[in-house]
Amino acid sequence: MPEIKALFFDIDHTLFSHSQNCVPPSLWKTLGELKEKGMKLFIATGRQYADMKRLPVDWSVFDGFVTLNGAVNLDRNLNTIISFPITGSARKNVKELFNRHIIPFVVVEKDRMYANFYNEKVYETQKQLGTPLLPPRGDISDEDIFQLIFFAERSEEHLIAGNLEGCVLSRWNDWALDAISPSAGKDRGVKAVLDAFGYDGDSCIVFGDGGNDISMLKAFRNSVAMGNAGDEVKACASYVTSHIDQDGIINALRHFRVI
Repeated sequence: MPEIKALFFDIDHTLFSHSQNCVPPSLWKTLGELKEKGMKLFIATGRQYADMKRLPVDWSVFDGFVTLNGAVNLDRNLNTIISFPITGSARKNVKELFNRHIIPFVVVEKDRMYANFYNEKVYETQKQLGTPLLPPRGDISDEDIFQLIFFAERSEEHLIAGNLEGCVLSRWNDWALDAISPSAGKDRGVKAVLDAFGYDGDSCIVFGDGGNDISMLKAFRNSVAMGNAGDEVKACASYVTSHIDQDGIINALRHFRVI
């Protein structure tokens, strides 16, 4: 087995425990020890970097960031390695959908987030995610859009897909899903970061728990689904570990003989 040189972590319910409101202390200690030994640590999240900073985590420990489901990929100094905005007819249709107020959603630019409107579904979803602060309502701009966050049930997905032909939809909650460019995806973001460091895919392990992690879990030989993940996510990983609050990442690192 090739030497493992890099670890990529989804944040919510993979690296960060919302029941504990922190990265589990035992895991944080382990990551610090691996970092001292030369292991590269990366984030692979659906969040925008500015949104990540709301969480009580020292992000300076990490060597790079696959953000917005691979749409914006950054080095440790927050310089963009590569990005994939939403383009074409989908980009043109966003403005109409934004103004029709059929489904509440958040528009994510590189450094700005804003919403068309909010309802009770939004507040409940944010409460579950543990991020009570919502982006402000705003007017849509002409800046590049890298992600759309829709607060919609599965029965409403056709309203989104019909307006965003070509975009990739990935659900991370029973009430919420993301839309990104077909050029993006956590798998492509991870590959771009690996390329920037001169690593191949077999030299990393990727960790996730949600639908937006599936492309990443499928793309790499060493992939871990958390015990708290859904069955459809677990089916895509090469290894299923224990729950985040039961040392899931540490147990996977033992399985792959990293520790």
